[in-house]
Amino acid sequence: RAAGASGPYFTENSAMTTATASNSMQHLLFGFQFNLGHAETLVKDLTDEQMAQQPHGVVNHPAWTLGHLASAANMVAKQFGKESTFPTDWEDRFKTGGVPSGDAATFPSKDRLLAELKTQHERATDAVANTDAAVFAQEFPDENTRKYFPTRGDFAAYLMGGHEGNHLGQIAAWRRAMGLPSAT
Repeated sequence: RAAGASGPYFTENSAMTTATASNSMQHLLFGFQFNLGHAETLVKDLTDEQMAQQPHGVVNHPAWTLGHLASAANMVAKQFGKESTFPTDWEDRFKTGGVPSGDAATFPSKDRLLAELKTQHERATDAVANTDAAVFAQEFPDENTRKYFPTRGDFAAYLMGGHEGNHLGQIAAWRRAMGLPSAT
């Protein structure tokens, strides 16, 4: 854990040692792979036009969410030594804090979004799986981000687990707002 790490969600009891990180790696990677399959299941029956609809004020539609998750997976891969392969013309469209458009024509197709998500998942998985456990305990390089994620491992664990789970839950709620059945 980074020395003196503090932030709104950090407690000393949540500190992860290098040994704990190493033992937890298979669980983190399993969850990340599970999330990818869940994302595919949540959108498999949707058309490209449906992917960008915003029913009842639900702003984060599946097209934006899949691109945003692919961007996040790319950020994880970059933290562990991979060069970015995320399409540069997608960066502004899928950034954190952006407001998704409801115009399906401004988004890549569902198939292209899923392919990019899978590619970025594979890159992040490879980067994380092949990084020495000690790297996960290194202080996160960006000072502003470090307030929330003191170490590289904290950043990766959140983006690969909690962040993805949060956004996949949004797609499930979006499906309900669209009057669609649960995805199976």
